[in-house]
Amino acid sequence: GSLDIVPGLRDAPRILVCDGYVIAQPGQRPKHKAGKVQEADAKNYKEFINNVHECINTSPVTGAASAFANLRVLELCEHQGFGFAVRSALCEVLTQFVLVVQHDQEFVHPVDLQSTLQAMEAHPDRIKYVSFCSNTTSTYEHMIRSKYGLKITRTWEFGVPLMPLIFFYDKPHVCSTAYYREVVLGPGSLVQQGCFIEETLGKAQRTDILEHGMSRHSK
Repeated sequence: GSLDIVPGLRDAPRILVCDGYVIAQPGQRPKHKAGKVQEADAKNYKEFINNVHECINTSPVTGAASAFANLRVLELCEHQGFGFAVRSALCEVLTQFVLVVQHDQEFVHPVDLQSTLQAMEAHPDRIKYVSFCSNTTSTYEHMIRSKYGLKITRTWEFGVPLMPLIFFYDKPHVCSTAYYREVVLGPGSLVQQGCFIEETLGKAQRTDILEHGMSRHSK
């Protein structure tokens, strides 16, 4: 899919996390974000997972058609929600950094992932998380100033264009694996089962920065 337009990702190990669910009782409305689905939804979901397994098993090891060659499927028995689904995947991650992409997000332009990772590796104490630009954040500097009166600026200090964020976005991002495990989802994390990271940690981060200034950003 869209990962193929990012140089280097085709050959990278990938994990597809399939969250668990419960069947809604008769008369109950499904709530997909809460993992409550109808029987027809569950059947289609299981068929999708089986199709992915089949593509993995029949995919060539290398070559143009090897989109599934380095993919593993992680099926969760219970509904965990986005944050805990990421936490489950992190148990399988062996790399220094991890790229997280939700199922309803995609890359529409190539990104210089290699230079981004080099900057993160060279400055581990200052760059732990990088969210990639989207329609929502394409004018982030102006949005933050007009909405919150806070001035932030783009910098080339690290060799790639970066701008400090006051909010942890769930949208496609790359993060230090250790930082994800130990801080974002570590002991005492605000992220609980069934939660999105941006709805918990993200909101708390924004409130902290707005109340105490950008000195809090380094946390």
